[in-house]
Amino acid sequence: MSNYIIIDLEWNQSVSNDKNDEIMPFEIIEIGAVKLDSNLRKKGTYQKLIQPVKYRKIAPIVTNMTKIHMSDLKYEKKFPYVIKQFLKWCGDDYIFCTYGSQDLTELQRNMEYHNIEIPWKYPFKYIDIQRVLGIDYPDSGAQIALEKAVEYFKLKQGNVYHRALGDALYTSEILKYLKEESLDKYISLDHYCIPESLSKYQSVDLGTHIEALSCLFKDRDEIISEAKNRMILCPICKSKCRKKIQWFSDGTKHSCVAICNEHGYIEGHIIFKKKKYGFMYGIKRTQVIDEERLNYIIDRKKNIVNKRKNKQN
Repeated sequence: MSNYIIIDLEWNQSVSNDKNDEIMPFEIIEIGAVKLDSNLRKKGTYQKLIQPVKYRKIAPIVTNMTKIHMSDLKYEKKFPYVIKQFLKWCGDDYIFCTYGSQDLTELQRNMEYHNIEIPWKYPFKYIDIQRVLGIDYPDSGAQIALEKAVEYFKLKQGNVYHRALGDALYTSEILKYLKEESLDKYISLDHYCIPESLSKYQSVDLGTHIEALSCLFKDRDEIISEAKNRMILCPICKSKCRKKIQWFSDGTKHSCVAICNEHGYIEGHIIFKKKKYGFMYGIKRTQVIDEERLNYIIDRKKNIVNKRKNKQN
């Protein structure tokens, strides 16, 4: 890997704050990025405002946060032009770094809306600086906000918050405080870019757990019925594990516990996510657990079974 691209986006939304548009609920109006080499030395920056085409008025909540007005965007280039220039600036050998997971989702949604080919294929990996920060510095707090992270490391606050380049610059400085081995180990898996077919299905080691995304299915039952989704592999030795607790549902996800002869109990669960046009996909995660966690899952399943029995009675 040659370069780190630390990217941040600002986006507009419906003035009525309607987020039900599954095609593109947020329209990108600014891209900011910092390019660092493999030794974390700055190689350049990128910043560009974008003229919106879908939401032609800036939502008050967006203006209040970013101080961007429609008049600032009136003569800017539209997204298709800017994204092509940005990807050219990124080069051929890089990994995206973001603060949180939403930026890459909205970037790809905007690309699809404008019929721009997405160059990344599953598994699309990136570094979530917020996630790694929580692992390397647990006393900083879980999912700490960017401004709080800047204060935590006592960074100089000369950049503007809630503007794409300013936030990208702050994030690039935070990245330098993370352990080098953590940047290699705790990779994140983008959830928007899913396998095109079962043949493309593969698990990804994310350091704290193993994660895999299913391809598209019509509903939850189809996801669970697929053998590749139900199979549990040990996150450490990758051997196939036998079930101790069969798959069960608690309404929000499906869970199970399997046993690896060498590494003990393995928790698996599948979270269901809606994709566009009514289709769904599953996010399967597996991780090694201890006896305490095992007993918690056993009790949870018993409670679910008892509640169902009481409803039937």
